[in-house]
This record gives sequence, C-alpha cells and structure tokens, in this order.
Amino acid sequence: MFKIFLLKKRYIFVTLFILLCIGCVSNNKEIYIGNKDSGRIENFDSVEIRKRHLDYLNAIRQERGLTNLQISNSLNSSAATHARDIFKQQRAWNFGSDGSSPQKRAEISGFKGVVTGENVSETYEGEFLVLQVWVKNSFSRSVLLNKEATHLGLGWYQQDNGKIWWVQVLGLQK
Repeated sequence: MFKIFLLKKRYIFVTLFILLCIGCVSNNKEIYIGNKDSGRIENFDSVEIRKRHLDYLNAIRQERGLTNLQISNSLNSSAATHARDIFKQQRAWNFGSDGSSPQKRAEISGFKGVVTGENVSETYEGEFLVLQVWVKNSFSRSVLLNKEATHLGLGWYQQDNGKIWWVQVLGLQK
C-alpha cells in the first residue's frame, strides 16, 4: 500500500514538474502547437522549441531515474540536415539519400561521440505532440530512454502545406 502511495506521489510530482516547465519556458511567447493551430514553425524561436522539447523529454527520463540530456549543436545540425533530406525523399526513415547512417551524419556535423538512436516523423504536430507519438512507440521510446545517451539534437523541415519532417538524434558524447 505504501508503494502505491509513493508511485501516485511521484506521478503527481512529475505532472507538476512538466506543467512548471511549460510555464517557465514560455516567457509569454506563443508556443508552436502545430500547423493548423500555430502557422509556420519558422515564425517561432527555434532555441525555445528545442528547449521545450528537451524539458519535456528530460521530465520523462527523470521519472524513470535516467540522467538529463543536454542540447548538442552538432546533433541539431545533423538532425536538421536529415529532416530536409527525408522531405526530399518523401520518406521518414533513418537512411540518408546518400546512404548515410545517423552516426555518419553526426560525425560530418562535428559530433564527437556515438549516436545512440534517431527518431523521425512526418506530421503536422508541434514539438510536444511529436514527442508523445515517439513515447507511445516501443522502438522510439527505447531511443528516448537509452541510459547511455547524454546529448540531444532536434531538427525539422516544414513543407509549404504545413507538414513537418521531424528528426531527433540522441548520442553519447565522448
């Protein structure tokens, strides 16, 4: 009975933490929700989008006793490049049009370490909702919850019709 009480208390704490993070990072700025509600993603602060995504993901990781991730500019670059590439391929997958792997793209972008996983998606949703989709998928969730990961990169490309090609790269920096 005491364990159930502690689990409920932990769930309440994590929920409150996520709500606090949402309130703290908004700074009275509009939050990108998705195309039909928010418009073009380029009209929003990319640093804030990445920070919110990182905060949401770290709350999920903390709930499971995992360490927080840090933003990596080189992984951001790798993710953004791959997002544009999968748009051109019209296929959300982990292979570059040149046959490159997530590891090779990260190295080209200057990441000194090992890529622990990459998630991709094509959607009209914002950075929080795409994270929810990845959490619900067992493979994507295993990437998000990799205990060895230390760094995160997030990139996107938005088509004229509003569809967003998201790429999230996690890695262990050496």
